[in-house]
Amino acid sequence: MVGIDKKTKEEKKLKDEDLFKVVDSTIDSRTYFNLIQIARRLNIEAYFGAISSGKEARIYPAKTIEGKYYAIKIYYTSTAQSKRAIKKYTEGDIRFKDVKISNTKQLINTWARKEYKNLSKMYQAGVRVPRPIMVYENILVMEFIGENGLRAPLLKELGDEEITEGLYEDLISQIHIMVKRALLVHGDLSEYNVMVFNEKCYIIDVSQAISIDHDEALKLLERDIENINNFFESKGINIKPKEEIILSLISGE
Repeated sequence: MVGIDKKTKEEKKLKDEDLFKVVDSTIDSRTYFNLIQIARRLNIEAYFGAISSGKEARIYPAKTIEGKYYAIKIYYTSTAQSKRAIKKYTEGDIRFKDVKISNTKQLINTWARKEYKNLSKMYQAGVRVPRPIMVYENILVMEFIGENGLRAPLLKELGDEEITEGLYEDLISQIHIMVKRALLVHGDLSEYNVMVFNEKCYIIDVSQAISIDHDEALKLLERDIENINNFFESKGINIKPKEEIILSLISGE
């Protein structure tokens, strides 16, 4: 009986290890365990190598037994500078006013929940964002934007001939929905966190998004519009004046 139990445990370990097609040294033992739990819940048969990497997280594609793909965002221990930024955005968010943060692990998990909540609010309001699936400690599972495990390109990665006035208008309309219906400001919007799939813009990386009632909301909204306008203008696209866009966003109409 002991021999059978040992064999079963070894088979289970091998099966769990088969989940990971690419070994990633940044994945610690706790995160590794969490990925296994998520795989069991969502019928994931394999995690693949990172397709995106930033100062706060990496994103990995995951394939289910049925052949469906998810985007798995894993938040890792941040630098002191980004920790301060995370605290700033979470402490100023009324949704987290009762959350007590005493260590880095709690801070990162709170940041992951914040992005999940922001995605949920935007998605429900009709903003084109990856549909949030679940959040589990420091791991966020989202809809995969792309095909067959190949992610859609960022706005920054498009060729000049692919950047059109229609794409600009589409992105401005998504910002309108985000501000007017979801009542959120992205706060870090640029050509680096907009994906383009089937000639439509998808807004990503919304962990730092804040309520329009936040003290910093207007300043950050102006910066978002400036970033988008500057990018499209540099590509020869006729843009709307920043003041005109801001007025339409903050008016009661």
